[in-house]
Amino acid sequence: MKKITLLLLFTFLSSILIAQKSKSTKLGQTTLDELKMTVYDKDSTATAVVLYEHANRYPDRENDEIPRTDYYFRIKILNKSSFNLADITVNLYKKQKIEDISAITYNITEKGTMNTTYLSDKDIFTTKERDTWTVKKFTLPNIKEGTVIEYKYSVLSPYLGINDWYFQSDIPKIKSEFDASILGNYKYNIRIIGYLKLDKDEPSIDKKCVIIDGIGEGNCAHFTYGMNNIPAFKEEDYMLSKKNYISRISFDLKSNTGYNGVTTDLTTTWKKADKALQSQFFNNQTSKKSFFKKYISEEILTTENTLERAKKVFRFISNHFTWNDNYWTNEDAKVKNAFQEKTGDVGEINISLYNSLKAANIDANLVVLSTRNNGVPTKLFPVIYDYNYVIVQAIIDGKYYYLDATEKYIPFGEVPVRTLNGEARVINYKDKSFWVTLKPKNQSSINISAKLTLDEEGAFLGYLRIRRDGYFASKQRKKISLKSEENYLEDFEAKNENIEVEDYKVKNLDALDKNLEENFTIRLEMNESLGNKIRINPFLFDRLKQNPFKLKERNYPVDFGYSRRNNYYLTLEIPENYTIIKLPENKAISLPNNGGNFILKTIQKGNTISLLVRLNISKKDYSVQEYYALKEFYKQIIILESGYIILEKK
Repeated sequence: MKKITLLLLFTFLSSILIAQKSKSTKLGQTTLDELKMTVYDKDSTATAVVLYEHANRYPDRENDEIPRTDYYFRIKILNKSSFNLADITVNLYKKQKIEDISAITYNITEKGTMNTTYLSDKDIFTTKERDTWTVKKFTLPNIKEGTVIEYKYSVLSPYLGINDWYFQSDIPKIKSEFDASILGNYKYNIRIIGYLKLDKDEPSIDKKCVIIDGIGEGNCAHFTYGMNNIPAFKEEDYMLSKKNYISRISFDLKSNTGYNGVTTDLTTTWKKADKALQSQFFNNQTSKKSFFKKYISEEILTTENTLERAKKVFRFISNHFTWNDNYWTNEDAKVKNAFQEKTGDVGEINISLYNSLKAANIDANLVVLSTRNNGVPTKLFPVIYDYNYVIVQAIIDGKYYYLDATEKYIPFGEVPVRTLNGEARVINYKDKSFWVTLKPKNQSSINISAKLTLDEEGAFLGYLRIRRDGYFASKQRKKISLKSEENYLEDFEAKNENIEVEDYKVKNLDALDKNLEENFTIRLEMNESLGNKIRINPFLFDRLKQNPFKLKERNYPVDFGYSRRNNYYLTLEIPENYTIIKLPENKAISLPNNGGNFILKTIQKGNTISLLVRLNISKKDYSVQEYYALKEFYKQIIILESGYIILEKK
């Protein structure tokens, strides 16, 4: 479900006279010094830098007082990898209009003077996407390394929603500013999001903003926000949506006071929001249990044990549907049509599950949430448009089970990783709705054991067994099930260099409540032939080769989604005519605050080497303060797993 911030039409009496004047930036600000810049001194890795950007929103006197936002951008392109910044796209919703598009490309000549190229009207294009969106596109011409681009445009929007202003982006910015003049009868909840602090925060009141015929003068609230020297936001592994952390300002409409003095509170309560979710967002599709009852077999409906009956209903729906990879949307959801077509989005599938559970006399509620890639919604006040996902809560013998029928390879009561994003809202129509924190039902672990013999030809022969639990098992079940065995083994051999699979068996592929076990008979060729002295890296499987944490500074937490364990056991038989002269170093390292540990241990008995490796990430998330310890922890693991067994011929 896409977030829609354009909620209410902006209407005024025709007799209002607006005195507000724009403070918008004009073109022609580029300097020769900006063109001469070859590197940004505060970030030498930057491929581009925003020199200045500004947006100014105000009531437009010349367009019936419709809110107008003037946008201005000036960007220095330092490397060809940022040429795409010259491709501009503006999305317009329904009655929004764009005006006054103009742009200039600046380049430096061989003589050191400034050359300008102007955007032509014929290079501005308009496309229509569905009935609700229009897209305006243009590309600035004559782009080179060293170019400065400068462009502006204005958007007229007859809606009260104010789009978020992002001070931060994936390239650094020298200066970013946002101005807004808002008529005094409209109040907004204003939130500053992100870890950066404002350099400019200057609210003021214009007491002569409007003059209403027969009433008198009216006020405007004027807000000015700005940041300077803004670093690029750099994404890294194991993070929630960058929307949670990237510095921006957000406006949510709170109330509207009419010219008759009556104030309408637009900040809804959760009680009102829950009703809106039922009627508007669920599209009145939550009372279709009689339809689904016709399609659920009598064998399922008459299953005496409630938990078993719920499991059968869940499998019936999850096996019936194929998820189309679309998240929950409130637009024209029709569970009957989706059921007949055997495909649907998250809402259609899980609302079908909800109705089916009700048809089987199982107590159930719908649960709305925002996925990990969609951002954590505010709880300060209801913003129901922030939610893009819905699952089902089943209550059986006093226990709560959370279900998502879009996934065929997870066990009953488990939810996909994408839903593990803080708190979710349980919509209870009989009693009061409430918050829950979704957590994994099962421990996720990988256990790899191998018993290999090094033969005289320099090859390892033996077996490999991999057992997976939790999310590791679900992910692997999907991978195996979507391919033929031949193709799956080809991919396995391609991923594991020098391995040839001679035999393969899999256990519990369809038993989702059990661990998944794969058994291989393998031949593994060494990278070097046997000689007087040979080196063997014993970390043949699941070796950590790259540190996922590389930033000098990370100003947002690490979020793994769930705790995990990796265990690796290797028994290696070497030829009798070789002596073991070196083994990898035994080592145990731990993270602070019981965050996890790593153990490496080797034991030699005759010509048999036993190696044990355990990696335990015991927490779901780690704070900014714990980042450096986590980064060093992974660095040490990589070093330790680079160790060798060294053999020497007798």
